[in-house]
Amino acid sequence: MRTMTKSKHTAPSARERILKTAKSRFATAGFDGTSTRQIAEDADVAQSLLLYHFKSKDAIWRAVMDMLFGFADQIADDDIALSELSIEDQLMFGIRAFVDLCAEDPDLHRLMTLEGRTQSDRLTWLIENHLRRYFEPTRSLIMQGQQTGLVRQGDPTMLYYSIIAIAGTIFSFEPEMTLLDPGNKAQDREQVLNLIRSMLFNDR
Repeated sequence: MRTMTKSKHTAPSARERILKTAKSRFATAGFDGTSTRQIAEDADVAQSLLLYHFKSKDAIWRAVMDMLFGFADQIADDDIALSELSIEDQLMFGIRAFVDLCAEDPDLHRLMTLEGRTQSDRLTWLIENHLRRYFEPTRSLIMQGQQTGLVRQGDPTMLYYSIIAIAGTIFSFEPEMTLLDPGNKAQDREQVLNLIRSMLFNDR
């Protein structure tokens, strides 16, 4: 009798399908424009099963954001001792991780563009659970770099968001950029990193 072997590539679980679908929905229609019914239909699950995994639309949204920002744990577990690196290398280490994230999943910037423009309980939760842990140390590094002349002068918060704008916009608008300029370098992460580097650091 032939034995059945388990495939190396297992189908996504219902929970994984729900999160993936919800991420796409939230990134395109926003929180208010998305319903649990739509998510369940797109994920091909019963709404009762969706509500078994997630008690509310807000719970799904928070789980999506936890998933998107899960790269933070990977950075924290990295063997590199960041404190032993130069200010420039510390900044570029974090920037490269963010560029990689935006390149791999442009929905992050699309979703954040929708959420970041209006004060809400969701935005407060997002800041306290995810955003502040990146903002404060990066802003501090920018300020240290400005004191040594490494980083260009300017409001540190605006420089921080300029980094986000460059990386996020380039990858989330890649389809539009390709139609306008088929030879653009939007998919070349090194080109994006060089652009951010030229914006952030003084010429040496």
